[in-house]
Amino acid sequence: MNTIEYNTMPRLTQVAHEQLASAILPGDYVIDATAGNGHDTLFLAERVGRTGVVLGIDRQPDALRSTGKRLNEAGCAEQVRLALGNHADMLEFLPGNWRHRVKAVVFNLGYLPGSDKEVITTAESTREALDASLQLLQPRGVLSILVYRGHDGGHAEEEMIQAWLQQNDGAFSKVEWNDGDHPTNSSPRLLTCYR
Repeated sequence: MNTIEYNTMPRLTQVAHEQLASAILPGDYVIDATAGNGHDTLFLAERVGRTGVVLGIDRQPDALRSTGKRLNEAGCAEQVRLALGNHADMLEFLPGNWRHRVKAVVFNLGYLPGSDKEVITTAESTREALDASLQLLQPRGVLSILVYRGHDGGHAEEEMIQAWLQQNDGAFSKVEWNDGDHPTNSSPRLLTCYR
């Protein structure tokens, strides 16, 4: 009997973390534009260490409570500023000295797992947040966007991102799309853009 081996790709969230890990150093400034349950925020806080700063943004108070709890349990709350609001307004949450100093901006689009699936990121707000990211990213900075296409508005958000990339042609030295192991029309896609 033959043994069949399946080589599966890691989850796209893990791929995103691996890509970010090679770019982010202790002392860096980074932004989690969609803090959610705090998994990305904690990862970023661990990468920047005590000398760096993470801004975590979410418009749902429950998300920030969950993120804050996760950070406290891991002993990483000191280097994180949490902001209640829309990622489209990220420039309002930052001091002016962050412009062109941010090493990474991370988006995990869609809805907060385990919460109201009607509360989602939108193409319009995400476009404003991407425009703001361009003002903040330093040379060799990274923009990481995990697009969940399987919910209402997911495909519109993806189409907007593709159009935004075309309009900002030349803003990034390298752009990578990753569709995971078994891509479908509704499976997540990871976009990584390098300045």
